[in-house]
Parts: sequence; structure tokens; C-alpha cells
Amino acid sequence: MTEKNHVQAALANAFGTMLERIKEAPESGAARVLAAFASSLLNGEVFNLAQIDGLPRADDQEMCVALFHYCMTVGLTEDERREASEAFAPYVEIHQPGTRH
Repeated sequence: MTEKNHVQAALANAFGTMLERIKEAPESGAARVLAAFASSLLNGEVFNLAQIDGLPRADDQEMCVALFHYCMTVGLTEDERREASEAFAPYVEIHQPGTRH
């Protein structure tokens, strides 16, 4: 596996795992935090990290730390960032005030 393919596989795993967790219960409070966290990383937005401490599952907290570490050490190309941002957008939008489910 080339270095580029290895990095792309790691990216898919890092964001894919979080996306699958969100899809389990997209309207839950945990999904709201996970989607907002991923979106903030992808779009350079401010995020209150204390929200991660409130996640009920330790593996969700660990997933956030791993995703943050990945983004800060490996980074994303603009295409990767845009693709991942589009994947998380529907889950961020369902938690916006005034959105009907």
C-alpha cells in the first residue's frame, strides 16, 4: 500500500467510524456532539471540548481524541475535507434549532 493510500485508508477509518456511530442514533445527544465536533474540525469552527467529557460512552470520547489527533498530525487535503464535511452535514443540520425531524 502506498503512503497516500495508507493515509486515505486512515482518514476513511477515522471519520467513517464516527459517521457510523452517529448513524446508529442520529437524533441522540451523543450524535449531536459527535457531528458538531467532526464538523468543527472539518470547517475550522470553534467547539467546546467540554462537551466531549459529557459523552456517555468512553469509546465515543476516545474516538473524538483520535480524530482530533489525526487531523492535527496527518491533516486533510482540501478534497478530503470537503468530502468529509459533506458527509457530516446532514447530521449537523438535524440538530439545528427549528429543524423538524
